[in-house]
Amino acid sequence: MTDNIKRKNPMLALVLSGLLPGLGQIYNNQILKGLLFFAFNIALSYLSYEPFAYFLKSWNTFQDAPPDMSQLTRLLIYSSAATVILVAAMIDAKKSADRINEKRGVT
Repeated sequence: MTDNIKRKNPMLALVLSGLLPGLGQIYNNQILKGLLFFAFNIALSYLSYEPFAYFLKSWNTFQDAPPDMSQLTRLLIYSSAATVILVAAMIDAKKSADRINEKRGVT
């Protein structure tokens, strides 16, 4: 009967979430959680667009005029939040796969 129970690969779940936050959760059949991680990632990407575009546009002009620190601060905040979401999704995917395997009695 154990042959029919599929084991979840925790490292695969971790790597999938590293590629795209939420993908590891979807691999673990945690669809809603995966979609939430994905939605947060998309929202942060959208919010980061304007400050990132400003940063790229003004890269060569920083010596001529001081940069708009509010844009750079926003970019730092959104990038930090995106990194936290990415790491949280990766850790959650691995731990969830481990719990699923433990619950199913497979190693």
